[in-house]
Amino acid sequence: YAIPAGDSVSIDHDKDIILARVGQSLYAFDLSCPHQHTALRWRDSDRRFECPRHHSKYSAEGIYIEGRATRSMDRHAVRREGNNIIVDLDTSYEEVHDSPQWKAAFLTL
Repeated sequence: YAIPAGDSVSIDHDKDIILARVGQSLYAFDLSCPHQHTALRWRDSDRRFECPRHHSKYSAEGIYIEGRATRSMDRHAVRREGNNIIVDLDTSYEEVHDSPQWKAAFLTL
């Protein structure tokens, strides 16, 4: 994926990935809510993610705010190659089970 020029969220429905740039940090999330795997939506007016099924809410960094979910959004391992971001689709981290990896799963641009 190309590095976004500024704060933005893009969704790749084919690969079920959300790419989010927040300031100088870039994250790759699973598209599905960790509660019941419904596709999450970005609410630009609130600058957060929300599950349309049970209304769990998450910050732009994927951190759980409130709702039926009990943990933050799952993050993928990411790395930079030139002006592109490589997302490891085979490696995702859950905040509860993989806390050190989850906290480190972002890029500083």
